[in-house]
Amino acid sequence: MNQSALVVKGLDVWYNSGVLRGIQVTFSDDSRTSVFGQPSDSHASITFVPGERITELTLWGNGVGTRTGRIRLTTSAGQTFDVGKNTNGQTAYPAGLGSGILVGFVGRCGLEIDMLGPVFLNGSVQSISISNVVYNPPLTGSNTGISRQDLDSIHYYNPPNAKASLPWTFSNEVKRTETTTFTQSTTTTYGFSVNAEVSAELFGVGGKFGDGYSWQNTSTQETSTSTSFEKSVGWGISGELQPGEGITASSFCQQGVGHANYIATVTLRLSDGTVSTYQEPGQFNTVVYTEAEVTVKPDN
Repeated sequence: MNQSALVVKGLDVWYNSGVLRGIQVTFSDDSRTSVFGQPSDSHASITFVPGERITELTLWGNGVGTRTGRIRLTTSAGQTFDVGKNTNGQTAYPAGLGSGILVGFVGRCGLEIDMLGPVFLNGSVQSISISNVVYNPPLTGSNTGISRQDLDSIHYYNPPNAKASLPWTFSNEVKRTETTTFTQSTTTTYGFSVNAEVSAELFGVGGKFGDGYSWQNTSTQETSTSTSFEKSVGWGISGELQPGEGITASSFCQQGVGHANYIATVTLRLSDGTVSTYQEPGQFNTVVYTEAEVTVKPDN
C-alpha cells in the first residue's frame, strides 16, 4: 500500500498452471512496488483509468490451502482480468469491495504468492479540499510573464482651414478571458466528477516595476481547481482639437501569464465519515489582465 492517498492504477501478475507466482502494483503517480514473489513466463497486466472502479474481485486458493491460485476482477469500464489456475470445483472467495476504489494489497510470499487480499476504500470520495498553499517561488514582486497587449488605436485630425474646434471621443470595450488552474494529482486520482475546493492566495498584475509591471497578491479566495471567465476591458477619453491639430490615441493593457509550483494540504472526505489529510505538491497557472490604459500622442 502507499501512504500518500494514491490508488492502484495497474497490476502485473505472473502465474503458472498451479499458483500465482508474483504480483507488482502500479500506483496513480506511476510509482511501482517491487515484485512480490517471483516473475515467471506467464504474465498478464491491467491498467485502470482515473475513476474506474472494481465491480467484482474474487480469489481462489491452489486447491490444497498453501498458495493463492487465481485472481479475477471486473471493472466499471467493462474490463475483465482473470489469471491463474483452473479452479473448477474450488471454493471462491469474493472480496468486499467497499467503494470499489482499490488502494493496495496485503499478503505473504516467498517464491510464490502464499496469501493475497485486496484493500479498498470503504467509502466513496465525497469532496477534496486544498488549503495552506505555499508557492515556491511566489509570483509576488516578479515581472516574469507580464507583457503589454495593444487593444485599439485611432487618429484624429482637424485641418488647418477648419472654422471650429473638433470634438473627439475614443472609447470601446473588449473581452479577455482570465483563467486560474490548480493542478493536483489527487483531483484526477479519483475521477473527474469529484468536487474540489481550493483556498489559496491569488495574484494580479500590480504597479510599475522599473520600466514594467510586477505581480502582486490580490487576495486569498475560496475557488475551484479550474476557473475561467470573460473580463470586460473598457476605456473612454475625449477632448477637442483646434484647427491644425492632430492626435493618435492608443489603448492597451497588461497581460500576466503566471506559473508556480506549490505544496498544499489536501483533505479527503469519504462517504463513511473518514477524513484523510496529507501534503501534496501541485502546479498553479493563471492568465490575468489589468484595466485599460490610454495614451494620447500629438502629431508632429
